Amino acid sequence: MIWYLRVFGIFLFVFVFAVVSQKETRLERTWEVKLKPDQTLKNLYESFQPKSFRAPVVGEEWESKSLGETVKCKTISVTNTPTISFQIESQGFKHYGVLKETYQLDSTENGVRIHGILEIRTAPNFLSKLLFLFFSDADLNHIATGKEKRF
Repeated sequence: MIWYLRVFGIFLFVFVFAVVSQKETRLERTWEVKLKPDQTLKNLYESFQPKSFRAPVVGEEWESKSLGETVKCKTISVTNTPTISFQIESQGFKHYGVLKETYQLDSTENGVRIHGILEIRTAPNFLSKLLFLFFSDADLNHIATGKEKRF
Protein backbone atom coordinates (compact mmCIF):
# COMPACT_ATOMS: atom_id res chain seq x y z
CA MET A 1 0.00 0.00 0.00
CA ILE A 2 2.81 2.40 0.83
CA TRP A 3 4.22 1.97 -2.71
CA TYR A 4 0.95 3.15 -4.19
CA LEU A 5 1.05 6.28 -2.06
CA ARG A 6 4.65 6.98 -3.06
CA VAL A 7 3.88 6.55 -6.76
CA PHE A 8 0.79 8.75 -6.40
CA GLY A 9 2.85 11.37 -4.55
CA ILE A 10 5.47 11.43 -7.30
CA PHE A 11 2.75 11.68 -9.96
CA LEU A 12 1.07 14.53 -8.09
CA PHE A 13 4.38 16.37 -7.65
CA VAL A 14 5.27 16.08 -11.37
CA PHE A 15 1.74 17.11 -12.42
CA VAL A 16 1.70 20.20 -10.18
CA PHE A 17 5.20 21.14 -11.38
CA ALA A 18 4.06 20.82 -15.02
CA VAL A 19 1.04 23.05 -14.36
CA VAL A 20 2.94 25.71 -12.42
CA SER A 21 5.78 25.93 -14.96
CA GLN A 22 3.41 26.90 -17.81
CA LYS A 23 4.12 30.42 -19.06
CA GLU A 24 3.67 30.77 -22.80
CA THR A 25 3.40 28.82 -26.01
CA ARG A 26 4.08 29.72 -29.61
CA LEU A 27 2.86 28.53 -33.00
CA GLU A 28 4.37 29.38 -36.38
CA ARG A 29 2.54 28.71 -39.61
CA THR A 30 3.18 29.60 -43.26
CA TRP A 31 0.69 29.52 -46.12
CA GLU A 32 0.36 30.98 -49.59
CA VAL A 33 -2.48 32.92 -51.21
CA LYS A 34 -3.00 34.08 -54.79
CA LEU A 35 -3.72 37.75 -54.14
CA LYS A 36 -1.71 40.95 -54.32
CA PRO A 37 0.14 41.97 -51.12
CA ASP A 38 -2.11 44.98 -50.44
CA GLN A 39 -5.29 42.93 -50.86
CA THR A 40 -3.88 40.20 -48.64
CA LEU A 41 -2.95 42.72 -45.93
CA LYS A 42 -6.45 44.25 -45.99
CA ASN A 43 -8.14 40.82 -45.89
CA LEU A 44 -5.97 39.68 -43.00
CA TYR A 45 -6.54 42.90 -41.05
CA GLU A 46 -10.29 42.61 -41.69
CA SER A 47 -10.25 39.39 -39.68
CA PHE A 48 -9.40 41.56 -36.65
CA GLN A 49 -11.61 44.54 -37.50
CA PRO A 50 -14.58 43.55 -39.66
CA LYS A 51 -15.53 46.02 -42.41
CA SER A 52 -12.27 47.96 -42.07
CA PHE A 53 -11.14 47.50 -45.72
CA ARG A 54 -7.80 49.19 -44.98
CA ALA A 55 -4.29 48.58 -43.72
CA PRO A 56 -3.50 48.61 -39.97
CA VAL A 57 -2.39 51.78 -38.16
CA VAL A 58 0.11 51.73 -35.26
CA GLY A 59 -1.42 52.49 -31.85
CA GLU A 60 -4.99 51.81 -32.91
CA GLU A 61 -7.17 50.17 -30.23
CA TRP A 62 -10.55 48.41 -30.52
CA GLU A 63 -12.68 45.71 -28.95
CA SER A 64 -13.10 42.42 -30.75
CA LYS A 65 -14.33 38.88 -30.23
CA SER A 66 -11.62 36.23 -30.05
CA LEU A 67 -12.02 32.66 -28.80
CA GLY A 68 -15.57 33.54 -27.75
CA GLU A 69 -14.55 36.41 -25.48
CA THR A 70 -14.64 40.17 -25.94
CA VAL A 71 -11.06 41.44 -25.72
CA LYS A 72 -9.17 44.69 -26.27
CA CYS A 73 -6.85 44.65 -29.28
CA LYS A 74 -4.04 47.01 -30.15
CA THR A 75 -1.81 47.32 -33.20
CA ILE A 76 1.76 47.25 -31.92
CA SER A 77 3.80 47.62 -35.09
CA VAL A 78 3.43 47.95 -38.86
CA THR A 79 6.26 47.89 -41.40
CA ASN A 80 5.98 48.20 -45.16
CA THR A 81 9.56 47.87 -46.39
CA PRO A 82 11.03 45.60 -47.66
CA THR A 83 8.31 43.16 -46.56
CA ILE A 84 4.92 43.96 -45.13
CA SER A 85 4.41 42.91 -41.50
CA PHE A 86 2.21 43.83 -38.57
CA GLN A 87 1.70 42.76 -34.97
CA ILE A 88 -1.52 42.83 -32.96
CA GLU A 89 -1.83 42.21 -29.23
CA SER A 90 -5.07 41.12 -27.53
CA GLN A 91 -5.70 41.38 -23.78
CA GLY A 92 -8.68 40.67 -21.55
CA PHE A 93 -9.13 36.92 -21.85
CA LYS A 94 -10.45 35.15 -18.79
CA HIS A 95 -7.70 32.51 -18.66
CA TYR A 96 -5.06 33.91 -21.00
CA GLY A 97 -2.97 36.97 -20.29
CA VAL A 98 -1.88 38.16 -23.72
CA LEU A 99 -2.29 36.88 -27.26
CA LYS A 100 0.20 38.30 -29.79
CA GLU A 101 -0.22 37.71 -33.49
CA THR A 102 2.54 38.70 -35.91
CA TYR A 103 2.13 38.35 -39.66
CA GLN A 104 4.77 38.86 -42.34
CA LEU A 105 3.76 39.00 -46.01
CA ASP A 106 6.37 38.10 -48.63
CA SER A 107 5.65 38.50 -52.33
CA THR A 108 6.11 35.43 -54.51
CA GLU A 109 5.73 35.08 -58.26
CA ASN A 110 2.16 33.72 -57.97
CA GLY A 111 0.88 35.62 -54.95
CA VAL A 112 1.84 36.15 -51.32
CA ARG A 113 3.40 33.90 -48.68
CA ILE A 114 2.05 34.66 -45.21
CA HIS A 115 4.20 33.73 -42.23
CA GLY A 116 2.23 33.91 -39.00
CA ILE A 117 3.58 33.71 -35.47
CA LEU A 118 1.05 33.35 -32.66
CA GLU A 119 2.17 33.63 -29.03
CA ILE A 120 -0.02 33.26 -25.98
CA ARG A 121 0.77 33.77 -22.28
CA THR A 122 -1.23 32.40 -19.42
CA ALA A 123 -2.87 34.24 -16.56
CA PRO A 124 -1.05 33.73 -13.24
CA ASN A 125 -3.64 31.64 -11.37
CA PHE A 126 -3.56 27.82 -11.02
CA LEU A 127 -6.81 27.11 -12.89
CA SER A 128 -5.69 29.19 -15.88
CA LYS A 129 -2.36 27.39 -15.97
CA LEU A 130 -4.12 24.03 -15.79
CA LEU A 131 -6.35 24.92 -18.74
CA PHE A 132 -3.34 26.38 -20.55
CA LEU A 133 -1.48 23.07 -20.19
CA PHE A 134 -4.19 21.17 -22.08
CA PHE A 135 -5.78 23.70 -24.46
CA SER A 136 -3.28 26.43 -25.43
CA ASP A 137 -1.90 24.65 -28.50
CA ALA A 138 -5.40 23.75 -29.69
CA ASP A 139 -6.57 27.37 -29.31
CA LEU A 140 -3.60 28.71 -31.29
CA ASN A 141 -4.18 26.08 -33.97
CA HIS A 142 -7.86 27.10 -34.13
CA ILE A 143 -6.94 30.78 -34.64
CA ALA A 144 -4.34 29.97 -37.32
CA THR A 145 -6.71 27.66 -39.19
CA GLY A 146 -9.40 30.37 -39.15
CA LYS A 147 -6.95 32.88 -40.67
CA GLU A 148 -5.99 30.42 -43.41
CA LYS A 149 -9.62 29.74 -44.31
CA ARG A 150 -10.28 33.45 -44.93
CA PHE A 151 -8.39 33.19 -48.19
